[in-house]
Amino acid sequence: MSGLTTAFHVLGTVGVTVDGEPVPLGGQQRTALLAMLLLHANRVVSAKRLAEVLWDDRQPRTAQSALHVRVSQLRRALSDAHAGDDRLLHRPPGYLLRVDAGELDLQRFTELADRGREALSAGDAEQAAGLLGEALALFRGQPFEDVTAPALDEQRDRLRQRRLAARTDRIEADLRLGRHAAVVDELVALAGEHPHDEGLRGRLMLALHRCGRRGDALATYRDLRQTMAGQLGLEPGEELQRLHKAILTADPSLSLTAVAVAAPAMTPAQLPADHPHFTGRAQSLRHLDALLPGRAAPVVISAIAGLPGVGKTTLAVHWAHRVRTRFPDGQLYVNLRGFDPVAPPVTPSDALRVLLDGLGVAPQRIPFRLDAQAGLYRSLLTGKRMLILLDNAHDAEQVRPLLPATPGSLAVITSRNQLTGLVAIDGADVLALDVLSPAEAREMLAGRVGADRVAAEPEAADEIVKRCAGLPLALSVAGARAAADPRLALADLAAELRDSELDALTVGDAASDVRAVFSSSYRILDAGAQRLIRLLGIHPGPDITVPAAASLAGGTHAEAGRDLQELCRAAFVTETEPGRYTMHDLVRAYAVERAGRDDAEPDRQAAVVRTTEHYLHTVCAAAHLLVPHGDRSDPGEPASGVRPEALADATAAKAWFAHEQAVLLGVFRAAAAAGLDRQVTEFAWALARFFDLRSRYHDMAATQRVALAAAERLDDPARQARAHRLIGLAASREARYDEARDHLARALEMNRELGDHVAQGHTAMTLGQLHARTGSYELALAHAEAAYAAFQAGGQRYGQANALNSVGWYHAQLGHYDQTLIHCTRAVELARELGDTRSAAAAWDSLAYAHLRRDDRRQAADCYRRAVELFAEHGDHYFEADTLLHLADALDPHEQTGEAIAAAERALELLEALGHADAARAREKLQALTADL
Repeated sequence: MSGLTTAFHVLGTVGVTVDGEPVPLGGQQRTALLAMLLLHANRVVSAKRLAEVLWDDRQPRTAQSALHVRVSQLRRALSDAHAGDDRLLHRPPGYLLRVDAGELDLQRFTELADRGREALSAGDAEQAAGLLGEALALFRGQPFEDVTAPALDEQRDRLRQRRLAARTDRIEADLRLGRHAAVVDELVALAGEHPHDEGLRGRLMLALHRCGRRGDALATYRDLRQTMAGQLGLEPGEELQRLHKAILTADPSLSLTAVAVAAPAMTPAQLPADHPHFTGRAQSLRHLDALLPGRAAPVVISAIAGLPGVGKTTLAVHWAHRVRTRFPDGQLYVNLRGFDPVAPPVTPSDALRVLLDGLGVAPQRIPFRLDAQAGLYRSLLTGKRMLILLDNAHDAEQVRPLLPATPGSLAVITSRNQLTGLVAIDGADVLALDVLSPAEAREMLAGRVGADRVAAEPEAADEIVKRCAGLPLALSVAGARAAADPRLALADLAAELRDSELDALTVGDAASDVRAVFSSSYRILDAGAQRLIRLLGIHPGPDITVPAAASLAGGTHAEAGRDLQELCRAAFVTETEPGRYTMHDLVRAYAVERAGRDDAEPDRQAAVVRTTEHYLHTVCAAAHLLVPHGDRSDPGEPASGVRPEALADATAAKAWFAHEQAVLLGVFRAAAAAGLDRQVTEFAWALARFFDLRSRYHDMAATQRVALAAAERLDDPARQARAHRLIGLAASREARYDEARDHLARALEMNRELGDHVAQGHTAMTLGQLHARTGSYELALAHAEAAYAAFQAGGQRYGQANALNSVGWYHAQLGHYDQTLIHCTRAVELARELGDTRSAAAAWDSLAYAHLRRDDRRQAADCYRRAVELFAEHGDHYFEADTLLHLADALDPHEQTGEAIAAAERALELLEALGHADAARAREKLQALTADL
């Protein structure tokens, strides 16, 4: 090959240059062919796909031979221009175009943009702005703008989105550098092109605010809210709401950072309750006191290491409570479950989600990449004094992403391992915790059973201390045994421990008599409590309620409540809050071992099934309460002994899910491990409703991937298609648009093969929302129209009403207000026939938006009034208030001031009752309306 420089271009017109001279390609088809090959550079593209690019669905009978001719012509053009004789190669089942590093503008764009994002995550805004600006300069127009092949439209759209993402990141870098005035005009144009992009709107609001244009910044937020409320009642995310509130109150922090994640509304205080019988550990407490901020070390990390049951968590929690006032910005806590006998350790990503949630970051604003999560977490800790308790860590790799990076905050880590990697790399101070001294152990026992009893039987007390091997957990169990029965002599308890099974429970490198302590207390339990403690070892969640324990055991609620209280008195479990119980990992290990010895395998498997079905049937019922007109899940009949929980309404369903979220994920994983494929697919379907509500799209994608594998094992294409659709939905919400399109396309293909019209409708609606999120309203409209046709074919009238409203809304975004009125009027009529007040209210809101855009205030106000009535009837007080504020905007400011004031007052009343941040917006509106009175 010659030493000439070859360059390939797709970021604009498609072409090739050799030493700067353009290579004549000789025709539209050769240009399209080159574009497709460059988009898949160094990869084989099948002849079938290439033919689709050249002829779409109008391929001639001689397409294959004609394609061969076009390839030969393109190869000759490249060779004649000295671009290389071995560029275009035949590789079954198609062709490959070889491109070297740095030759293709798309490859250079990708590399520069990735490096720019890494610099931005690392806090180097100057380098990020330079790299991203260099990447964007490679665009010479729209991607392959001289190629009109429909088969390339989707890839063209993907490149547009990647370009937009790079521009957004470059603007973010500029804002961090204080260049707010320079980016305002660019942001105004971009926000107009992408009206639903909250990231762009937030940056525009911030830039306007910093330019002294506070009114324009607030108007930008109001415009976005009005736009989004017309489609399915969507609201701006919590991050944007916090930014809006900060601008309203002239929060001085906005002048210091462009990160639009406001401080949480309240200081996090997540520490578990202090132990009421904490004893001893004076030297360890002094050691920890010495690690408080103020020392020379920039970051101090304490790892409390020790064998299970030695009191690591109890010491860490007690000390954290003692010093919490030294950390005025709050305390965070996460149980990493590093040695849970029945569940895997918490991943660093999931732990960061818990920590970011504690810092007030909205779920939908949490990045999905670990490095980005860690970067955001450390950014939020910068300048703060916070105490972070990382409990029960497995290893240094699990912990390292969770450590603060700047002085002021302190991480305290408990682990059975020494975590020596943290000492070598992160400068950790390790406190190796030993068992209690005999004096400390005796003091702890006295605290549990009473000092007078210990003084009355000193030798027996000493033997109990010896048998408990100085382990606080064992002493707690033995002490609870004596405290529960004041007539029990300590000598008798010591004899029980002496005569019990002395084969030591494995607890690291200490051959202690822990099993003897547990066995002594276990033997005196009622048979029901004995069975329940064994089964609790099987339960995969971090805690359990009375109803769930009843299903686990196959008994009644009364029996389960009685047995849990007995276990609580025996110190086998702890009631962490009314009606919720948890157990120490060491007790769980004992329970698992005991169940393996005392219960037959079929009995243990039946308990796993009952547990799964308890949560499955409850979560399915809860999902139906949330979306009563949606497709029902099919959990089947509950197994014998299962008593699902009865939830009264949607509010109860939301509260139940919030409490049980961690348990549900544990049960879901256990069901998958047990091979309960049918239950797994339905479980994931119901969970998706809640994950959508809480914007936990990472969890939605993870559970649906498991469901997809289960559906494939079941050879159930309908469940496979549903999983593909929900993975696509989750990916679209996390801006992973390529992945979303792939899964949604597969779902739609399977729906069509099955002839499932209703499923086609749901998938098309999701595709429409995907394209709307990226500003492609023409495609969004086409999918919404396809969804309506599919729902018609499937006889799903609720789906038809929603699809009609979406069709009308997308028409409005394209400026087709007459079409909006036609379709949304039909949506209202259909929703009214069905008694679906929520859908009717949303459609009335869309109609009002269209009338207002046509400058017909009277009709707009009438429609908003209808929407207000229906939202109120439905009990949806937030959207009732939101629509009242829209009504106040629509009313004539000169002739209808009284009604506008009344609407704003009612909105303020509702929002204050809800404790919603938008009460500030209602207050602002009311002040504006009454300013001249």
